[in-house]
Amino acid sequence: MPRGVYQHLGRRDPEGYYVIAAKAGAVNLLPPGVEYSVAGDRVIIRVKSRSQAVRILKLLHEKGLLA
Repeated sequence: MPRGVYQHLGRRDPEGYYVIAAKAGAVNLLPPGVEYSVAGDRVIIRVKSRSQAVRILKLLHEKGLLA
């Protein structure tokens, strides 16, 4: 995975979640138990675990669904 993709992960939000913005088709690929909200044609994914966030980020990058 290219280094630039990690910039999508960034720092945690004030509540302690990693936030990932993705295209609407990403909802079907998310593992169970992951918090997300749909905002127009984007999906905002919130994950507490960095390792789970990185796995989701890699999957979305492979599918071309990162916003």
